[in-house]
Amino acid sequence: MNISCSPETQDFQQILLFNSLRLYFYILMIIYTSSVFIIFPLFVYFSKINRNKDEQSPIFPITSHLYKITVYSQILILINTISFIIPIFYYGNNLRVIQILFNISLILQAITDFFNVIVIPVQNILVFLLALQRFALYFYPNSEKYISPSQKTFKYVLVFLYSLAIGGNLLFQYFIFKCAVNGAHAHQQIVCNPLLPITNALVYIGCDFLVIISSIFYILILKSVRNIRHSSTVMTTRPEKAILYQTLVLIIVKLLSLPIILYSMMFFGCFDITSPLKVINKIFIGMFFSDTLTTPIVSQVAYLFCNKTHLEHLMRLNFGKLRTWLIVCCGASSNSVNYEQEVENLGVASSTANQISP
Repeated sequence: MNISCSPETQDFQQILLFNSLRLYFYILMIIYTSSVFIIFPLFVYFSKINRNKDEQSPIFPITSHLYKITVYSQILILINTISFIIPIFYYGNNLRVIQILFNISLILQAITDFFNVIVIPVQNILVFLLALQRFALYFYPNSEKYISPSQKTFKYVLVFLYSLAIGGNLLFQYFIFKCAVNGAHAHQQIVCNPLLPITNALVYIGCDFLVIISSIFYILILKSVRNIRHSSTVMTTRPEKAILYQTLVLIIVKLLSLPIILYSMMFFGCFDITSPLKVINKIFIGMFFSDTLTTPIVSQVAYLFCNKTHLEHLMRLNFGKLRTWLIVCCGASSNSVNYEQEVENLGVASSTANQISP
């Protein structure tokens, strides 16, 4: 079966499917891009407020690095968005200026893609390690000294993961360059070295599979918490809601990204399902774009909205005042003391909740 991108050879069902997926993609793009301006400032705000308390947690090395990755990713998304909008709304007649603006956009996009290709697999692995660590802390509290790495040890782990990601990407680029030198065009490089699409697809499928396993860990914790919910501490903190919401966020966001994979398979050239290598290559492209969009948002939504304390504090913020947005966007230090006192007064913080809630 062939799916053609030519209007003459497409049937009505293919055109309808493609346009529906394109609309879906644009809607998600608007949602995820708007999160840079809405959810991201709140994410940074609460992260700064909770930093002193988070530093005492055994999972702090992982959460701290995930925070940094998310910040860098969102900044790159913001820069890319601005760089693409400026040429579109440039009303001048100077074609050279327009060409320069578009070239800058392409360079920034290349930098962002290189960053994401390296960071996204590492981020998914860290999400898995974080879930595994929370799972072990909950079911085996005595294992804390064995599964809580020092900052030095965690740096070694990061160096290993990033070295693996950078080395793999450079090797990938080398084989593409080698194929190009041998005269293979872009559409022929898949056949020139069939290991390229297979390896890339396996890496991204494996990393997404780790995220699914993370959800299973949270489901097991949720089941255990519900079995002991008669406990007075658990009835007060209700950590099972936070675990449930975090699990739902992981699953729903991944499910929402599935149509993006199909859309990219139809958008980035026509493909023939009788050619497995081409299909695998399109799957890799789709997974890369879907992970680029969804991975940062998972960390932010899980951190903000899966925590009862954060939600209660959000309800108290008056977003109709400019001062509130200035505090959220420009710094949280002036409000951190009052917030910590408010947390203690609410009585929702406990050792159990800190170990298993986001």
